[in-house]
Amino acid sequence: MHLAKERIGGSYAKYVLLIMVCVHMLNLIDRQILSILSEEIKADLGVTDAQLGFLYGTSFAAFYAIFGLPIGRLADSWIRKNIIAIGLSFWSVMTFLSGTANSIWALAFYRFGVGAGESSGTPASYSLLSDWFSPEKRASVLSIYSSGAFVGMGVSLGLGGLIVDFWKNQYPVVATAPFGLEAWQVTFMVVGFPGILLALLVYKMREPQRGITEGIRNIEHPKPIREACVEVLTVIPPFSIYTLYLSKRDWTKEVGINLGFAGAMCVLCFGLIIITGDFAQWAVLSVAIYCLFSWTQLLKVRDPPTYGLMFKSKAIRYVNLSYPLCTTIVYSYSFWVTPYFLRSFDLGIAEVGLTLGLTLALCGGGGVAVGGFFADRLRKHRPDLHVYMAVISAVLTSFSALALLGAQTVNSAYIANACVQFSAVLWSGAGSSLVTELVLPRMRATSSAFYVAISSVVGLALGPYLVGFVSDSCTSSGMEPSRALKYGLGLVLSIYVAIIYFAIRARSFYQDDFISKISRARDFGES
Repeated sequence: MHLAKERIGGSYAKYVLLIMVCVHMLNLIDRQILSILSEEIKADLGVTDAQLGFLYGTSFAAFYAIFGLPIGRLADSWIRKNIIAIGLSFWSVMTFLSGTANSIWALAFYRFGVGAGESSGTPASYSLLSDWFSPEKRASVLSIYSSGAFVGMGVSLGLGGLIVDFWKNQYPVVATAPFGLEAWQVTFMVVGFPGILLALLVYKMREPQRGITEGIRNIEHPKPIREACVEVLTVIPPFSIYTLYLSKRDWTKEVGINLGFAGAMCVLCFGLIIITGDFAQWAVLSVAIYCLFSWTQLLKVRDPPTYGLMFKSKAIRYVNLSYPLCTTIVYSYSFWVTPYFLRSFDLGIAEVGLTLGLTLALCGGGGVAVGGFFADRLRKHRPDLHVYMAVISAVLTSFSALALLGAQTVNSAYIANACVQFSAVLWSGAGSSLVTELVLPRMRATSSAFYVAISSVVGLALGPYLVGFVSDSCTSSGMEPSRALKYGLGLVLSIYVAIIYFAIRARSFYQDDFISKISRARDFGES
């Protein structure tokens, strides 16, 4: 049923928002559950902190980014609720199968699958919700949607801690447990199952008419599935090079640029492997970055208007530099804060899981919602002020994080952590809104997919790994594990300097780029 038969922002739109919040909750439960299980997995599989960072971040983020781009393009031309339902079913199955892993590489393989499946959720949801609600309420709506992530992250910590505690009490000797399953394996299985049921509700939802909230008529693509298959080839080497050849448009130059970039990434990857001794981290991340570059090249050839609005707008370029960097801090602290408490204070896993889970759900979810409403208020006062939300978040989080790392008692650490979880996500609604309002309706999911991909490669793949690498380096020099992890969490805060600079630059170009987006799209060839 088209949106013309349903009121924009009405009761059914709110129902869709509720379902999307639940989907996003499961998205983050399945992703974040590794945090509360990290110490159990480390002890059982004998992995290092850097490898934990790889499992949580890079192994997930690389496939999340790579598949998110073609799926984002598909969401701009096909039925978005179907995309979300299929993706939800797939990542839930892969999470369940993670419980069967008995090595780091098996677990990494299933994390690849979870990342590929979850890449379907956010771009399609951004686009779907943007057609159910008016632009004036978009930052608030997307903030409410984003708050589901932090509720899910909180639930994952609390639920994971309880399951681990229960299983270990019931079966203190693993050999007596059903099928010899460890507590962390059972936890993966339990949290993976509900997504399959929720996928049925998503499939039954109504699909809104694309672009109606802004009065822009959208021409549907005649063969969206075929287009999506071609899109997949644009990011997978060596098919990406062949696709450049088929474009017949300066293909020799474009192939040369592509191969030159691939060579540069190989040299950089080799150097980083020599420095860190970590092949998997840099090989997987280099392939992901190369795939993003290839996709960008093909977008320029196959859809010049979308490429023009996304990459020739200074405002959105600086937004894609500043806001994704914020996720580096968010993912670093959301993953490592649980091991930090377990190592620094004499606490049980169930207590830590429940306390930090409740904190993350309330403060993280509240921070996203408050940040979105505050961004809308700033935008109402002046149309470009909401770009500064990244700056506000950076300043507040820096003070809160330093208070957390300097806390001497567990209660003061809990309070400081609550402040970190609240302030670190104040930018979320504004970032989600900015990358959709600077492009046309038919480009929203594509722009969102690229934004999420950059956030994944920069924030999720690098942040947790770098904290773990610093922690391992300090531990190997004789430092105690809790203090080593503290150094890693403190060092990552320096990224806020770049975030503040890029956000200020984005604001200086926002107004002109927002007003001129339709005329610029016509100049790039949009009909």
